[in-house]
Amino acid sequence: FDMRLGWQRHAQMPFEWIQPLRGPNVYEDHLAKHGEGFHHLAFDVPDMDAAIRRWESLGYPVTMSGSWGETGKAGSGRFAYVDAHAIGGADIELLWNYRAPAPPPAEGPFVLKFPAGERLPEHRIAVPRLRWPSDWRPWRGLTFEFVASTLEPFAFGFSDGQTVKSLIMEPLPGLRIRAYIPFEAFWQTRTMTPLLPLGYKAWPERLFTFERVEEIVIRMKYPAADSTLTLSRLALSAEDVPDDILDRKPVMDAFGQWMGEDWPGKAHSLEELRKLWAEDRLPRAEYPDYCPLGGYRRQTANPANATGRAGFFRVAQIDGRWFLLDPHGHPFFSTGMDLVGWKQGSFATRVTGREFLFEKLPPAGPAWLTPGRDVSFHVANIMRRYGENWQEEWKKSVLARLKNWGFNTIGNWSDPDIATTAGMAYVLPLSGWTTKKTFPFPWDFPDVFSDEFERNVEEAARKQCAPLRDDPNLIGWFIGNEPHWAREFGSLKPWAEMLMEDPEPSATKAELLRRLKENPEKAEEIRHGWPYVCGRKYFETIVAAIRRHDPNHLILGIRFAGNPADEWVEMSSLFDVFSINIYTEDFRPDPARLDHYAKLSGRPVLIGEFTACAPGRGLQGLFYWTHKVKDQTQRGIAYRYYVETRRRIRR
Repeated sequence: FDMRLGWQRHAQMPFEWIQPLRGPNVYEDHLAKHGEGFHHLAFDVPDMDAAIRRWESLGYPVTMSGSWGETGKAGSGRFAYVDAHAIGGADIELLWNYRAPAPPPAEGPFVLKFPAGERLPEHRIAVPRLRWPSDWRPWRGLTFEFVASTLEPFAFGFSDGQTVKSLIMEPLPGLRIRAYIPFEAFWQTRTMTPLLPLGYKAWPERLFTFERVEEIVIRMKYPAADSTLTLSRLALSAEDVPDDILDRKPVMDAFGQWMGEDWPGKAHSLEELRKLWAEDRLPRAEYPDYCPLGGYRRQTANPANATGRAGFFRVAQIDGRWFLLDPHGHPFFSTGMDLVGWKQGSFATRVTGREFLFEKLPPAGPAWLTPGRDVSFHVANIMRRYGENWQEEWKKSVLARLKNWGFNTIGNWSDPDIATTAGMAYVLPLSGWTTKKTFPFPWDFPDVFSDEFERNVEEAARKQCAPLRDDPNLIGWFIGNEPHWAREFGSLKPWAEMLMEDPEPSATKAELLRRLKENPEKAEEIRHGWPYVCGRKYFETIVAAIRRHDPNHLILGIRFAGNPADEWVEMSSLFDVFSINIYTEDFRPDPARLDHYAKLSGRPVLIGEFTACAPGRGLQGLFYWTHKVKDQTQRGIAYRYYVETRRRIRR
């Protein structure tokens, strides 16, 4: 028989179109009986003969079967259709693809040493040394076992002879761990940590095909101590393999502290912990030049060109320099701590499947942010310290500490009930800009041209903005954070092409097709610019809804990340502020970049996030591989350097 086939992948689901040309075959039978429409669901099976026997034993016969390719060679396989209409109204297709036998595992051990203080020490393992082929496309991933001597995160990557693509992994020193790296993490994936209990980050170095792998590349960044990584049992795998911690013993004590290291201030008993609490006294700190809200009280401005409402936070350009003005008109240099609170999932540790790592877990109660799964030792210790009224007592304590340290803003991601009652300036993130229809990563827009999007945005703005519209301590709203579609991840397919291949209807697809039909001479221009058209529609709809329900507060933008394209920067003129998260290796924002953003957007620049991280005390600094310093002292120095550098930039 003959037929024409077409395939399209939507997210992780491939779709197949079949046009029979010459029969007999099950496709012609289906058309004759049912007409055009859905024909079958396909499933991969590891053993075709066993699968057929199983289905036939259940009373569902095979109606057609065959094979393709040269038997026993790459690219060959078998198929079989099972008549399952009696239970599902469709056929079932069984698929078996030939996979070349995996080469023997490389037993090792490979002992890799990384000297302390070097900028980026690395080791390379040549694939021919392993006696493996260079084309790894027949396999789904790589497994290996490792033991690390320190908490230093490491980058594990692959080289095709020209570029190295890596993901970042976090070790638990002294424990033997089986790791699995799925190759699909290097293509496109929505989540950054696909597997547990090990966990890794699969960004931003994606788009590696594994067609040619010449070397395995392992790196550390500025190791704080001499570190050794011992690898063994490297193997290519045709199936996904769960990663696992093979040595099962406690590494966290009852207070949530790392057991393998001592440091000043570590508590070894409840008595020691109570003594530390009793000695916890804030030093005297006074800021006479600043008002209670944190504005510079020795200057007041009320420029006519200020953006925003009088009596609320505003932005204005004064003598060529941008200022944030507090409700009293005082210049306000906002310094805030993100994640002030205890309810966020960031404060919890996933316990499921890793219970053996903990000497003693807190009892059931508020410390379990997700009962039976995620526990917060942070909350457990707050409850130990403050007793029955722990929430209010901890809130008073942490607010006093922030003010003592010179912070004047409750930053993003903080608990709203703390931010809105702290008596400090604060910002809040907004959400709810969604539709039932979503699109694949990284083009994960909602259906922005749909009526549903308009309705959902209006309702989200009403619920979140209206109750706080008269609060003068609220600086403004962030409408999002680091949207994937405005990043430099890259994509296997342009947004317009992916959208047109989407088998599901959507208003956004219909709008694209309409524009292409009406302007065929501009087809390439329309396709190329479609992400920006959708982005502008997204921004305009959200901004208009916020303005309707809260005309008083600033719209602080969407906190771009990386190096946003100029189109996104220009579009930020829709906001009152251009916001971006800037993480740098040298712990200073680039003045030229900030100047570019300010000039192109016509808005002042707000840096939404930055950090410095260090391993030690059980902390790994995994998430912030790029922004690593030696120790906790260096973290403080890096913070001060960053803030003081930003203060000197006029944008």
